[in-house]
Amino acid sequence: MMVAISLASCVKDDLFNTPHPAHGALVVTTDWNGKSSEADIPQAYTLRVGDVEQSATGTTNVFNTLLDPGTHSLTVYNLPGDMAISGNLASVSGTLAGYIAPEPGYLFSAHQTIDVAVDDTLRTTAVMKQYVRKLEFQMTATEGDYVRVSSATATLSGVASAIDFVTGERSAAALTMNSFTQEDNKFTATFRLLGVVPAESQTLTVDITFSNGDTQRVVSDLSGQLAGFNDAVEPLILTGELSLPVEGGFSATIGGWQQADGGNTDAH
Repeated sequence: MMVAISLASCVKDDLFNTPHPAHGALVVTTDWNGKSSEADIPQAYTLRVGDVEQSATGTTNVFNTLLDPGTHSLTVYNLPGDMAISGNLASVSGTLAGYIAPEPGYLFSAHQTIDVAVDDTLRTTAVMKQYVRKLEFQMTATEGDYVRVSSATATLSGVASAIDFVTGERSAAALTMNSFTQEDNKFTATFRLLGVVPAESQTLTVDITFSNGDTQRVVSDLSGQLAGFNDAVEPLILTGELSLPVEGGFSATIGGWQQADGGNTDAH
């Protein structure tokens, strides 16, 4: 049964501290300081205590159901675009071909155990954790006629398509694909990832189509560069040097994929 609580207007009985002497009330304040610089705070999110859920907005919310005294679990989470949530599992929408959406919204959650006292109001802070991180691939054409490129796509394997947002465990490795945008000799492809599956390899496949219909494929193993991807929230940019074939019979290459720690790998 849902009971509306107004902490400011209720008149308490002189024998008790609150107007709910047999139960406890809960007030939740969300802390978003751990979010990345480009992620927005969700306009709406969900508070869940046990099996009872309610929608919330803003920073501080009163839980609309009075609680029995004792220990309860409190989970706070939002529902981003291109995701579905069932219980504690969030999953990225996808296709039958095994590809998932390349840029889902930002997922946040917090989970804690709370102790509710009878005839009292518990005020707690939920520190929200971000579970989606931006990844950008930037290629610079250093050799060959980049004007001949009509399109290029990036396909990344070993991407997590599901996460338990209470434990943080990533699972269900999938593929995701997005197109490069081109500005002169610069090529950029952007993803937002739920993370990578640590037990899987992360392979980037770049497919290039030229104006005459010719195609080139370059495959890079970026498992090393993405090994710590799940451990941070600020965007990660990987840069590489693209060498395009100058005549028939030669292959494109991408050399020197670089991340923040200076690691690199070459792909042919």
